[in-house]
Amino acid sequence: MTEVPNATTLLDLTNEAVVVVDDRGSFRYLNAAIEGLLGFEPAELVGRDAFALVHPDDDPRVRAIFERAVADGSVPNEPFEYRFRTADDDWVWVRSELFPPDRTGVDGHVFRSRDVTEDVESRRRLETIVSKSPDVLWMFDAEWSELLFVNESVETVFGLSLEDLREDPRRFLEVVHPDDRSRVERAMARLSAGETTHIDYRIEPTDGEIKWLRVPGEPVFDDESEEVVAVSGFARDVTEEYRRNRQLTVMDNLLRHTIRNDMNVVSGTAERIAARTTGGPETDAETIRRVAEDLLETAEKQRDVIDLLGEDGSPRPTPVDPIVSEAVDRMRTREPSAEFDVSCPPEATALTIPELDHAIDELVENAVEHAESTPTVRVDVTDDEDRVAIAVRDTCPPIPVEQRRVITDEWEMDRLRHTVGMGLWLVYWITERSGGELAFDTHRNGNVVTLTVPSARGEATSEPADPVNRLRIERGRRDGIAPE
Repeated sequence: MTEVPNATTLLDLTNEAVVVVDDRGSFRYLNAAIEGLLGFEPAELVGRDAFALVHPDDDPRVRAIFERAVADGSVPNEPFEYRFRTADDDWVWVRSELFPPDRTGVDGHVFRSRDVTEDVESRRRLETIVSKSPDVLWMFDAEWSELLFVNESVETVFGLSLEDLREDPRRFLEVVHPDDRSRVERAMARLSAGETTHIDYRIEPTDGEIKWLRVPGEPVFDDESEEVVAVSGFARDVTEEYRRNRQLTVMDNLLRHTIRNDMNVVSGTAERIAARTTGGPETDAETIRRVAEDLLETAEKQRDVIDLLGEDGSPRPTPVDPIVSEAVDRMRTREPSAEFDVSCPPEATALTIPELDHAIDELVENAVEHAESTPTVRVDVTDDEDRVAIAVRDTCPPIPVEQRRVITDEWEMDRLRHTVGMGLWLVYWITERSGGELAFDTHRNGNVVTLTVPSARGEATSEPADPVNRLRIERGRRDGIAPE
């Protein structure tokens, strides 16, 4: 078959609308795709004014583009978007390209258009979200020499206008606190080199108030060359968080100092009374001493919790076997009569925050200290492809239901529903910050507390400096056998 196909037939097969208008803007030709786009039969529109269907808000812009094409043949280098009225009086967004006669050889101006309503509406929803966000969303080129995007929150947070940053993209460095500026510049260099960054720093906007910002950043790579073509991220004002942490630290230090000093006085006095008396006063003095020691231990656990909540550690691969072994060995030394049974794959590695050792030690310690007879403790560790489960089975009285449900968020803490200690809270928060779960169960002779966290299979192990030794030193300080 050597006959050349009919051009009209071919145009009717395309999914894009192709129309031809004369110099006055009247339709001369429309292919079949116009019916799918606007709902009109092509013959209905031939001879009609094309601009009569353009949305009034878009008409001046589209008409200006068309008039320039008619006058001198100049057309936009990029497609342009506007709204067109449909046969049922609705509006669709179209993206069009305009081709003048000298490029097509057609007697008229050719528009090639397609429906982009979903794209435009999605983009506008995103723009609405971005414009309402209190965070500063930003994108610069890889050299930080051109501002590609920033939302209006930059004025509220940095005290800089959009025009300021467009004229000088590095202008924001002027409001960075002098002590933090070099650190920010190093983070910028790492971003440009293709590294992900996460940094907190201070700024001093024009109003004089110091603010803390949290700024994660991501490089943007070219799909083909894999070179960094842009850097993007957001800046979040975390001043209130830093202020609360500072207040919490101050109150924690004051309270801890007061409790430690006063309870040491109480405990020492009780010991002297017990040494000098017999009978009832001796028993009462021993009770005072025991309660004072419990309060001191609670204060130390509260210190661990405050330290944990104030840190910003990220989960990392952590071998479980040495931590479990250290916890069990320490309790064997403290309670030689206790019986332990441990099952832990030597390769078990969890993806957790570094404080996992605190959580395991707390569970093993509870299993020994709360037993009413000879403690029997079993620790089972399982490591599958996704999760590492550490189950501690004891022979203690059942953990009260109200404590279990408050800690696992099944009940809300109030005056009637509360817990009496910091240990399980410490375990819960370590588990939660590691992306895991804490579960309680009971058996005929005691409890099973299971800490489940993500597995680090396939992750490169990157341990902090000897977490087991760190735990030994901290516990030793509490027991009075290690220097401060």
